[in-house]
Amino acid sequence: MPFTHGHALIIGIGSYQHEPALNVPITAADAQAMATVLCDPQYCGYPETQVTLLTNDRANRSNILSALTDLAARAQPTDTVLIFYSGHGEYSADGVYQLTTHDTRLAQGTVMAGTAISQPELLAKLRAIPAQHLVLLINACHAGELSPVLGNSNQPFIGQPLPQQAAEALLATGSGRIIITACRERQVAYIGPGPLTIFAQALTAGLRGQGLSGRAGYISAFDLYTHLYFAVGEAVATQVPAFLRQRYGDTQEPELTVLKGVGPFPLALYRGATLLGDFPTDHRPPDGTALREVAPARSQWAFEQTLSGAGAIGIAGSVTNSPIVTGNHNTVIQSGRDTIQLGGDQIVTGNISGAGIAIGRHAQAYVVRGGGDHDAFTRAFARIYAAINARPADPRVDKEEIVETVKKIEQEARQGEQANEQKLTRWLRYLAGMAEDIFAVTVAALTEPQAACATVARKVAERVKGRAEGAG
Repeated sequence: MPFTHGHALIIGIGSYQHEPALNVPITAADAQAMATVLCDPQYCGYPETQVTLLTNDRANRSNILSALTDLAARAQPTDTVLIFYSGHGEYSADGVYQLTTHDTRLAQGTVMAGTAISQPELLAKLRAIPAQHLVLLINACHAGELSPVLGNSNQPFIGQPLPQQAAEALLATGSGRIIITACRERQVAYIGPGPLTIFAQALTAGLRGQGLSGRAGYISAFDLYTHLYFAVGEAVATQVPAFLRQRYGDTQEPELTVLKGVGPFPLALYRGATLLGDFPTDHRPPDGTALREVAPARSQWAFEQTLSGAGAIGIAGSVTNSPIVTGNHNTVIQSGRDTIQLGGDQIVTGNISGAGIAIGRHAQAYVVRGGGDHDAFTRAFARIYAAINARPADPRVDKEEIVETVKKIEQEARQGEQANEQKLTRWLRYLAGMAEDIFAVTVAALTEPQAACATVARKVAERVKGRAEGAG
């Protein structure tokens, strides 16, 4: 009996046309293994005609966007959609999160806009898919047995996992959305010694019914996640060498992000079951797993912030390769860094000089200036981490030590007016002595208006910078 309601898009970037230093061939193997188990009638039972596999040169930006559009055209509200991505996640220079593609280009360690799938583009594509059951699996921060390096650095290019704010925004693209990432935001996804990444190995094993039980002949999305959480953790502890875990982190915890009140749904057949019953929805992952339940209001806020924040358009910017997002009473035309947002009878323009213009019944217009939000703060620090990743190898200091120091600064700065001046001063001074270039980027992030930092962090950064310049 086929799982006739199942549709899937499986992406494994594998190789890069313009940036061979980013190549991680095992991600293409991940995708192939996923497509195989999904289409196998003895396991998941997805119809082959409803599974799209894109790897290596076929996993380019145009093909991925077209495949997402095709999913929106084929899937019905009662269907289940599974999207799997294995590749690199990284930020562009303007702080927008991107999923890289075969034809992605880099500039100074960041993704060039228009050469990857941006977070706003992904939101727009997922919002167009009418299926009320959709799971997005992202494996995008690889570390471990890596041979490729970025530029002339001796350090491998790891990339960035899906940020929590991005996952929260994705939940607002429709009902029944579930996001599963290979690791938490500040962790890495280990490749491991096998033919697949550790995450993909656990995922395909679970889809074959190993390590979990079926419910009414189906695999539950929540049960699959629970299996992933424990299987990945055990694999990292036993298969990843201690020196790698010491360098990149001792744990890897797959994370499940879901709206509060949303229950599980059938994701596939359980071992090719032919006798199917009523699927129970009264179960959830056990306590202690990396489950994030997001309030609907917060998810909607994150969605709106993404579309009206960085990466949004101004008339002065180029509109090439920019998404036009439409939805219920909401249209966003996007390109560059400014946004024109139409909600009902209202036009909002962000970061655009001059006045807004609104036309319609009870219309009103106003200009929203950038800055002052959590998302801007996150983007500011994303640029710092991107600069660290792009930094050439330095025998005097490890990148991990720089990252840990910046993390402390970030966490304290997020305390707003309650931030501890002494701690910020000590860590900024330490960073200045350890990596002057990263210190300069960090100070700029803390003092620029768009970063939305509180007075305490801004004041400390300016004071430490002044003393450093005076000492120089």
